[in-house]
Amino acid sequence: MKHTLIFICLFTIALTSCENPTPDEDTVVDQAMPVSKAKENVPSAKSQAMPPSRGADISLEWDERDFGTIWDFESVTTTFPFTNTGSKTLVLSRLQAGCGCTTPIADKTILQPGESGTITVTFDPKGKENKQDKKVTIFSNSAKNPEKAFWIRSVVKTFVTVPDKFLKLNQMTLGEPHAVEFDFFPVDPNFKITSMTGTGKHGQFISGEELVVAEGAPRRIQINVRPDMPWGAFHSQLKVTGVGKTPDGKTINHSFTVFANGKTFGKIVADKHIISLGSLQPGGSYHKRITIRHEDDAPFKVVNTAVLQPTVTGINATAVPNIDGSYDVIVSGKLPATHQGPINAEVMVQTDVPGEEVLKFRVAGVVPKR
Repeated sequence: MKHTLIFICLFTIALTSCENPTPDEDTVVDQAMPVSKAKENVPSAKSQAMPPSRGADISLEWDERDFGTIWDFESVTTTFPFTNTGSKTLVLSRLQAGCGCTTPIADKTILQPGESGTITVTFDPKGKENKQDKKVTIFSNSAKNPEKAFWIRSVVKTFVTVPDKFLKLNQMTLGEPHAVEFDFFPVDPNFKITSMTGTGKHGQFISGEELVVAEGAPRRIQINVRPDMPWGAFHSQLKVTGVGKTPDGKTINHSFTVFANGKTFGKIVADKHIISLGSLQPGGSYHKRITIRHEDDAPFKVVNTAVLQPTVTGINATAVPNIDGSYDVIVSGKLPATHQGPINAEVMVQTDVPGEEVLKFRVAGVVPKR
């Protein structure tokens, strides 16, 4: 028994010596190496043994770029390198920017494992001001990141500042001129206006003129609305173009736009000028109404109604007379089960009132995208 115990002890010592040999010279160097450097230069046994990730995958070299402070008249461009770090072919289906001012373009949309590409992003800051953070989303077949997002950031400095770019014309009267004014502040005090043009749906009915102001007062523009403006909702824009110099002496042509919206009624007035359907579900029903009447409570007739340029099928319009002589214009229908996004149309109402034989109402709603 004693001999047996001695044999077992000797066998155990020999086995232990085989499992833990004395480190050789190379091993001593690796152990003396700083941890961070060792991780950088010598792959671990674990990383060497790990199989590549299954499926395609996308990795960005960076996911944010900051342009700093830029002028609102100069576009800027940057790049986002990316790599297929998966084990299968990566396919980019689309790039989606959160704003029309941002344009992303990929030099490749199909990448093999290990292959790299570049997404070039251009940002047009025209009409923007102050801090701007714009998101771009990459849609792909990546197993881990099918919707990979990155950002571009900037602070936009305006060459001409307009404190109020959305002007209210409020309620106007057919046959009567109307006007609204606004201040503007160019960086160059000698900024010279070269043209002012009406744009938008009713842009042909407006014009602009710079007013004479007291010395030291803000520069000021007046928008004039012609008396023959149409009945109903009124939407216009004034584009102002001029020439000036930046603080470093660079001469530039620059334009800015203000919006002027309101409504116009004549003998016929309405309690609303837009028929809002609100937010609806796919396949949902709606039933909305507005009331029109003669401002003098005089009798009149609605002779016809029609729906013009609908973006979805199934929109119906009818006019129902009330006891007091007014009419309810009712818009109803049921949405297609597959529709998502905006709902737009125009309802035309024909009356027997001279000069107001055709009235038009905008119809607007939306089915939120899931």
